[in-house]
Amino acid sequence: NHALAANGAAVAVSSQYASNFPATALNNGDRRGANWGSGGGWNDATGNTHPDWLQVNFNGQKTIDRVVVYTVQDNYASPSVPTDAMTFTQFGVTAFQVQTWNGSSWVTQATVTGNNLVKRTVSFTAVATDRIRINVTAALAGYSRITEVEAWTTP
Repeated sequence: NHALAANGAAVAVSSQYASNFPATALNNGDRRGANWGSGGGWNDATGNTHPDWLQVNFNGQKTIDRVVVYTVQDNYASPSVPTDAMTFTQFGVTAFQVQTWNGSSWVTQATVTGNNLVKRTVSFTAVATDRIRINVTAALAGYSRITEVEAWTTP
């Protein structure tokens, strides 16, 4: 996972609701979003306004072909490990773009709409980049809420 803080990646966000919804939660390895509202995930600060974005800078150039976005679960107070089939109905991110940096501008690798999955895996043709951006264009209950982002290379 090239996006993991333990692998040298750093995160930036368009806005942050409060200090208890930090950007650093986005790449700390906790896919569940445990302790939501106390460091368990990111919540943007611009209610009912999109887009919102998060950016992950890798520790150098990486070739990636898959990004996994985890949004907050309906049972955020007692979350379980997300599966590929786990859905949400209350607070999740419903539409977003996965973008990569080409050295001078953002390139959209995939667009997701109508999402209802807590764990959304997005695959695309392999690309070399030193950063990714998740550009959220729609979410339930007015805010963008994400608990973890991963970026992978298929072996």
